[in-house]
Amino acid sequence: MSLLIPDDHWAIVTIFQEAEGEPYSGKVAVAEVILRRTQQKYFSDGTVASTCLWPFQFSGWNANTPNRVRSAKIDDTMPAVQECLAAWAEALTGTNFSHDALHYLNPKGLEHLPTWASADKYAITVGHHDFYLV
Repeated sequence: MSLLIPDDHWAIVTIFQEAEGEPYSGKVAVAEVILRRTQQKYFSDGTVASTCLWPFQFSGWNANTPNRVRSAKIDDTMPAVQECLAAWAEALTGTNFSHDALHYLNPKGLEHLPTWASADKYAITVGHHDFYLV
């Protein structure tokens, strides 16, 4: 028996983890970051699965994230998942809501920004996420 989880599924679950409460444009922007990192092999071996699961890149996959198990139980009848599916499909058409960003974060509650989140690398805010260039 061979079990292969399609790359699209990794992306959709990651978008759900990272942007479930974001507006649709925020979901598309997160999808773009996943896609762009995959294409550029930035913290990735060039597959979506590798991009999403690369250690400490997408917090939804971190071992201590409570939402990780919940995200393994999603199904495509959930409205938020339907939005994630649509956001991934739209990002695949070449959108650029994230202004070419490779990083993003939600600054709420952070005492200090990571070193990569410098003002000169800031690209745009979409929903609750600030997006950054490399």
